[in-house]
Amino acid sequence: MALVNAFSSLSLAAPKAAGLGFKKAVAAFAQPAARVSGARVAFAVEAKQNKKARVIQSRNERLRNKMRKSEITTRMKKVFLKAEALKAASACTDADVGELETLISEATKAVDKAVGKGVLHKNTGARRKSRMSKYKQELRRDKGLLTA
Repeated sequence: MALVNAFSSLSLAAPKAAGLGFKKAVAAFAQPAARVSGARVAFAVEAKQNKKARVIQSRNERLRNKMRKSEITTRMKKVFLKAEALKAASACTDADVGELETLISEATKAVDKAVGKGVLHKNTGARRKSRMSKYKQELRRDKGLLTA
């Protein structure tokens, strides 16, 4: 009955005359649909604010994840470039390999953080760490620094 009263007061001939469009005028008068369960009455509320918040939150999370992945890629690239430079060098010492191990340690820390936050799958993280340590082992084997 309330809707009938709301519609009867609206003028269909000139909906813009009052400054509101027809849909906005109806929305202003219309009551939200109520569900009755026992003694409680629950109103259906549109979640527009929630939707906007989720969009913003998703965008921020995506950017944060992208930043972590980029950091991992950069650190791994530094490890591989250092390993290739040491392979190309004529002489390589344990100190040089120590520098490489420092880079590997930093990259491993970044990978572990990403796995912990759910940015990377744990198998992907393990594969990347394994790849870096394999580079180091090959370098040590090629330069004769590997001690059993």
